[in-house]
Amino acid sequence: MKTGSKALLTGTGLIAAFAVFLGFNILVNQGLRDVRIDLTQARLYTLSDGTRNVLKAIPEPITLRFFFSDKLASNAPQLKQYGTRVRELLERYAALAGGKIRLEVIDPEPFTEAEDRAVQAGLQGAQLPGGSLYFGLVGSNTLDQQQTIVFFQAEKEQFLEYDLTKLVYALSNPAKPTIGILGALPLEYGPGGMMAAMRGQMQPYLILEQIKQFFQVKMLDPSKPEEIDDKLSTLILAHPKDMSPQAQYAIDQYVLKGGRLIVFADPYSETMAAMPNPMTGQPMPGGDQSSLLPELFKAWGIEVQAGKFVADLSMAQRVQTGRPGAAAVADYIPWLAIPSERLSQDDVVTAELTQINAASMGAIRKLDGATTTLTPLITSSKQAMLMDTADLQGDPNPQVLAEKFKATGETYTMAARISGPAKTAFPGGAPADAKTAGPQVTDSAKPINVLLVADADMLDDRFWVRTQQMMGQSMYVPIAANADLLVNAIDNMSGSGDLIGLRSRGRSQRPFEVIDNMRRVAEQQFLARQRALEQKLETTQKQLADLQSKAQDQSNALLSAEQEAAITTFRDDLLSTRRELRGVQRELNRDIEGLQVLVKFINIGLMPLLAALVAVGLAIVWRRRRIRRAMEG
Repeated sequence: MKTGSKALLTGTGLIAAFAVFLGFNILVNQGLRDVRIDLTQARLYTLSDGTRNVLKAIPEPITLRFFFSDKLASNAPQLKQYGTRVRELLERYAALAGGKIRLEVIDPEPFTEAEDRAVQAGLQGAQLPGGSLYFGLVGSNTLDQQQTIVFFQAEKEQFLEYDLTKLVYALSNPAKPTIGILGALPLEYGPGGMMAAMRGQMQPYLILEQIKQFFQVKMLDPSKPEEIDDKLSTLILAHPKDMSPQAQYAIDQYVLKGGRLIVFADPYSETMAAMPNPMTGQPMPGGDQSSLLPELFKAWGIEVQAGKFVADLSMAQRVQTGRPGAAAVADYIPWLAIPSERLSQDDVVTAELTQINAASMGAIRKLDGATTTLTPLITSSKQAMLMDTADLQGDPNPQVLAEKFKATGETYTMAARISGPAKTAFPGGAPADAKTAGPQVTDSAKPINVLLVADADMLDDRFWVRTQQMMGQSMYVPIAANADLLVNAIDNMSGSGDLIGLRSRGRSQRPFEVIDNMRRVAEQQFLARQRALEQKLETTQKQLADLQSKAQDQSNALLSAEQEAAITTFRDDLLSTRRELRGVQRELNRDIEGLQVLVKFINIGLMPLLAALVAVGLAIVWRRRRIRRAMEG
């Protein structure tokens, strides 16, 4: 009876344990689906508060159709892994949206209706041997408006959350943002300004036409600062020269109340210096061509040094000097062709840009004691220095400027974000005749959002676009990404404050840095030995040439013997060096393979082994306690 009772109890216990285990799994799968632990260094799988706020604020349901050629991606493991990452993130979005996101996952196999839907939606297919692989997203709202990501690029993984949240926000807020533009640069009229428009020669700057394609644009009157209000999604200051105290006060209040501001301020505007006189039609050199706002900048905790521009030899543009001789083309250090390496790769505004062209950019620095944070977007190289803007007046000689140049080894910030708490630039109250809406705001209720570029000339057509004639028509060909910079900045600043706060994330695919460093060191040794071999070859060739030059004075037999000896020595050295090179390569492979085996053992074997040992240890402890209790009972 005791044996049978024990067997019955043991069987009942196993059944009960299995039932508890099964119930626990059902509970976890159904009730705790959104509970996750993110142990990655960059918090890759933890959505930001900004994304959560955007998802909670969706007013009406939206539909997301995720197209991914799952079967075709089996031949591309990295792409398949990234597809899984995107799908899981979209499922996370749908789970947090409270039923406001309907997610459809579609596998557009070749020659199916699903593939036709992908093509109709404008998605781009990657050509693989088995057909076109689609990897994109189509979102739509109740108004049948559509937003599309034509192809998810693994290279942009750090901006995946931003791109998805931006798409959801755009569908939730379909109205075009209203952008206000204020400043002395005549974007609306063109290089000739208002006088040219009155003569029927108006030619608006192309960069204005670019932003009008995406946003509602309102040109503001400097004499009516009351137009700067919360109806503007973003305010752009394009060369804010000679701003009245009333206008500066309106800007101050706009920023402190949460308005988003993009500033193109210039220590010396070459565009305005070349602007023709309305009376004579000739340029008006000289005078103050700066558009800095020192009082406002000080209130925001930053400074752009007046009378100075950044000269950078490594990024200087090649220009025609107009002078005869060999120096007709020269490096012009005030004009910069800024490559992608000097543009922040961690900010969505600049990460995808290739090159920015600018002229006499200023240097931005954070003031001591500032409460704001300065995040660089565009920086100089270390082959740079600050030079006087007075050197740019008249007809500056590139060679004279180059002779004055002496790199300081310092890196200068030329465009940046400014965010954080700030105080008013008008602590004594509003200036006289200022038209205000409500009482003065003295402290920002939340962090300010200002994007500052220390140059306004980059908005001028001549710095970023070229005109070509084709079949009697003028075609405009961009040579730099200046317009993309402005559109990206407006797009980012005009979105939700939560969207602006999103930054780049890390990548899910992490390189083996130790292994890569070992490979680099070994390759350097390999190349060093290769160079030594080449030097030996050159030395031997010279020796053979010397022997041949003596052929006229000495016997052929003696020379042949010396030649043979030299050749034998060379061959021996060559074989020895090759053996050494192979030895270095074997050492490289042996060390790398050993480290890879160790890593695989830790991940594949050691962790399960440790878990098994812990389980065995717990079982032993539990059994001993059971035996002890039985003996005590």
